Amino acid sequence: MIIKERDSRENEIRELKKLLELPITPKQRFLIERELRALKKGVSGEDDSAYYINFYYGSSKNWAVIHDLRIEYEGQVAQIDHVMIGRMLDIFVLESKNYSYGIRINDKGEFELLYDNKYHGIASPIEQNRRHIYVLEKFLTANNILPKRLGLTLKPKFRSLVLISPKAIIKRPPQKKFDTSMVIKADALDTTVQGCFENITASELLTITKFISSDTLRETAEKLASYHKPSSVDYRAKFNIEFSKNDSVSDNQSKKTTGYFCAKCKKPISDKVAKFCWNNKKRFGGRAYCFDCQKLF
Repeated sequence: MIIKERDSRENEIRELKKLLELPITPKQRFLIERELRALKKGVSGEDDSAYYINFYYGSSKNWAVIHDLRIEYEGQVAQIDHVMIGRMLDIFVLESKNYSYGIRINDKGEFELLYDNKYHGIASPIEQNRRHIYVLEKFLTANNILPKRLGLTLKPKFRSLVLISPKAIIKRPPQKKFDTSMVIKADALDTTVQGCFENITASELLTITKFISSDTLRETAEKLASYHKPSSVDYRAKFNIEFSKNDSVSDNQSKKTTGYFCAKCKKPISDKVAKFCWNNKKRFGGRAYCFDCQKLF
């Protein structure tokens, strides 16, 4: 089941294109064009991964899918490309990377990207995803999102996967030197996920007691998705571009979002409305709704 689709990046792309029409310096133009290329490339990579995720799990009652989740916890931010939650509370945190040509990973876990027939050092998506899981785990506990049984909170099992373009070539070190099994091509997602459950140990079989219903799975995922806070980048400030009298504020800059969304219609709602719903758990089931959708309860 798909709980949340990806946020549109059209406003950001439109804003960057508008900035390129302004009288800017060559350095500003270079930086903006680079930002625009990276944004489009990121969108393409997330689109590829979302296709395979939705193909295998979009209509499943055993999995809840959240695309493009941004959460904040004690000053830390996790911008997660995709989250998949299973009925045994296996939580897959997926990072999409559009490395179209190829990547190379050495035995120290350092990543290099192939570009213009040369390898260039890049940040490790494995470490990036590890930080995402750290924030997500703390966030789930702090906001009492996980389901309970007999008064005890059920503990999830987090799994990290980095999804690479199916067209890319991945050069890996020997697994004994550095394990890169979590770095996979996006089209191998379902095979990898199923493989995680092939060799379950006797002790792990005991976790069947935390098997939750499809309804509880949906409620848990919707509550998590309701905390999504869309990112808002002030590109003028980022690239040090001043307003002139003839400039108008872009749509992306003029609209402020609250960070909370209605669990049914996905419209933005205020902090006050969200808290009202959570304070009336018996009526709304622990989820937040806009004024119109509240009338349905």
